[in-house]
Amino acid sequence: MEIHFDLLWKTESKDIKNQRQFWDFRASEFNSRLDSQRTVMEVEEVLKFLRDKRALEKNSSVLDIGCGPGKYALAFAKEVKRVTGTDISPKMIEYAKENAESRGLRNIELVQASWPEVKSEEFGWKKNFDLVFAAFCPGIDSPEALKKMIEASCKHCFLSGFVSREDQVLEGLKKHLGIKNKAWGNQIYFSFNLLWQWGYYPEITYKDRQWTNEYHIEQMADILVTRLN
Repeated sequence: MEIHFDLLWKTESKDIKNQRQFWDFRASEFNSRLDSQRTVMEVEEVLKFLRDKRALEKNSSVLDIGCGPGKYALAFAKEVKRVTGTDISPKMIEYAKENAESRGLRNIELVQASWPEVKSEEFGWKKNFDLVFAAFCPGIDSPEALKKMIEASCKHCFLSGFVSREDQVLEGLKKHLGIKNKAWGNQIYFSFNLLWQWGYYPEITYKDRQWTNEYHIEQMADILVTRLN
């Protein structure tokens, strides 16, 4: 029996406006972590992986989808010829521009845009990048978004996301309220299987991670309310 992963993926609901508000709300938090030890270690681990695959070289051009405040884009800019970063959140892009300027990085272009709504031809992005990169980016949310990512690349693509994830606070709240948990990992599951069906040979690597974040009670309440909507 043939499984139509493209149709399964399209059944998942999306709300661009809510996503933009959610990531605007969390922009300051993500920016505050930019120079943390955990972030630096995560970035270096990914950079080493890409270097080993020869996907990150001196004359490379990189498109970072869902770049946030510049976690990876800033690091790429120190290693490659040019970097383009895009994010759905205006506040994320604002932070990314400030961070690039403060670090004296002039080879970064930053564009506020929702990836599912981007028209690659208008931006001149079709087959224009040696590496198209998306780390934990909810914008790769459909077969069309995945195809657009592939079409922007002339060499390499990198996609990372959750295969599974546990959030003790959120899951406990959902259980208390009688809300059914939505499974994590559909982005990777659908993407990997669709790539096989399209004739590609995707490589997958797994990493186990555990972390704890601390929030003021009011901030935590706002995050939880946003996630439940």
